Amino acid sequence: MQPPLFNRKTIPVPPFVPEIHRPSFSGRRVRIRRIPRAVQHRMRTAEKISVNDWALKHVQVTDGPHPGPFRLEYAPHTKFIMKIFSRPWTREIWFCGVEQSGKTRTMLNCLAWSVDVAPGNVYYLMPTEDTASKFISGKIKPMLQQTPQLRKYLSKRQDDTAVSRIQLTHGVTIFPAHANSASSMATFSARYCFGDEVDKYPLVTGKETDPITLIKKRNRTFKGRYKRFFASTPAGRFIHRGMEACHQVYEWRNRCPHCRELIRMDADHLLLPDAENPEARYACNNCGGIWTEGDREQAIRAGRWFCRKGAEIARPSTVGVHHRSWDCLDITLAEIALARKAALTGGPAEKIAWANGYEAIDYVPERQDRKEDLIYALADDRPDKLVPGNGAVAALTAAADTQDNGLYYEIRAWGWGLTMESWQIRFGFVQSFAELEEVIFHTQYQDAAGLYYPVHSCVIDAMGHRTGEVYDFVRKHPGRCQAYRGGSGRKSNPQTWTTIDRYPGTTIQIPGGIRLVTIDTHHYKDLLAGKLNIKPDDPGAWHLLASVRDTDPHGKEYARQMCAEYVDERNFWQCPDGKANHFWDCGVMNMVAADLLQIKYWTKGE
Repeated sequence: MQPPLFNRKTIPVPPFVPEIHRPSFSGRRVRIRRIPRAVQHRMRTAEKISVNDWALKHVQVTDGPHPGPFRLEYAPHTKFIMKIFSRPWTREIWFCGVEQSGKTRTMLNCLAWSVDVAPGNVYYLMPTEDTASKFISGKIKPMLQQTPQLRKYLSKRQDDTAVSRIQLTHGVTIFPAHANSASSMATFSARYCFGDEVDKYPLVTGKETDPITLIKKRNRTFKGRYKRFFASTPAGRFIHRGMEACHQVYEWRNRCPHCRELIRMDADHLLLPDAENPEARYACNNCGGIWTEGDREQAIRAGRWFCRKGAEIARPSTVGVHHRSWDCLDITLAEIALARKAALTGGPAEKIAWANGYEAIDYVPERQDRKEDLIYALADDRPDKLVPGNGAVAALTAAADTQDNGLYYEIRAWGWGLTMESWQIRFGFVQSFAELEEVIFHTQYQDAAGLYYPVHSCVIDAMGHRTGEVYDFVRKHPGRCQAYRGGSGRKSNPQTWTTIDRYPGTTIQIPGGIRLVTIDTHHYKDLLAGKLNIKPDDPGAWHLLASVRDTDPHGKEYARQMCAEYVDERNFWQCPDGKANHFWDCGVMNMVAADLLQIKYWTKGE
């Protein structure tokens, strides 16, 4: 029960009152007014404490493998990052790290400190509306409810603690925002802006600009007092370049248990498992001493942050931190060795996984401009329409690229297993959908033993040319034909599905609707480019017909179109104006068809 708002109380005579005046003070009763709790919160002088000390004192971790009071032994590298956020001159932090390297936990600790020690409105930006809602309900609200120092700020009104915003009793509001919506980052100003998983954001939000620029505008009125914190695993968008552009950049270095030198671990000194030594090990860059898994853990715990850029700057306003798999206690040497081996022997997907997920850098394709000689070298001696025999083929797929005057097509055979070896069966140009139907679905394709192979699936481009005809063609061949649309930008999910219920530009309904798959073409073009670099006698090769080497325009045109596109400095595929790339697109769509069928997981006898 709260004390009454007013209370009468006898107060003692203050010691500083002279003796001659003391009788007039004796027994005096005063009227005391109780200050409301909300006013007390606003009048409170903030405790001068760093984020790290505050987190150790107050934070309760509500999820993950280590629930309970926050402890640094699971992520010792985060102490310095929180210290940076506490510095009054720091305006921005860019945390570029691998998955599960403590990025979100560090940001939450900084947010909690901001709510209690230096109160101000907060924007927390997530990739999508769904992830923003889940983050508020699954992480921020439990943190506020289970941390006593923060729980006192929670309002008793249910509307003040919603997924759309959290209004605290001392005047702070936490706004969840999502990068797909400019309106979610509008109207309100905020002293603090947090951007989580920024490389999963779209390159442009709506018709405005990139989401990073939009969220920064929320701080404009807080000159010299705002703070921003961006974190993500790199994926070729914002985080790695943002980190490198900071005034100061730090990277973690591990202390060798043998020579006590600080070492930046790298793939050149990784000892992959072999018959003699089945466990992954590491050779010190300085002394050559061999580290076991236990030695590496000891080296990480004894390590420290090293400033590799801007060490001479006393008070940097922007600071970048780089944390790789080599420096993460939760990632073992065995896992790193497995990923490194896959990157050395695998295709672009494995190389991208190594760059982004282990080295925490943007993937830079190791490509040169393709030459037509490279395409000719992939041709074998098979005639058109002949399928490889001896049970090597699992299925046939087809692809068609629509044009105003006809359709370019290609039919390919796919081998068994994860290597996805592929053979060209037929390619060319037809003028009508009836001719395309004859080529794909009514022509018999056989191997040398006379075994017949049907085309399991055809992926056909539905955008730009003759879309209504494409929809009719797909409806005519349900289950064997798929409408396709290429997407722009690199996406976290290379495939998204929508249902089209009306013909384009009309109100005419499509009976039953059409399932349209939108593909991240950059992902599949990376895969195709990697295929073209495999030698014909190596597993996973991309085999072409003998007619590709023909000197007539038919063969020359195929090789020319397969060399039309290139990768720009942003790691996006581009086709110069005036260059045809239709057979290249057919190759991409065949990759999509094989992926949709999941042929690489088929086994013989199914």
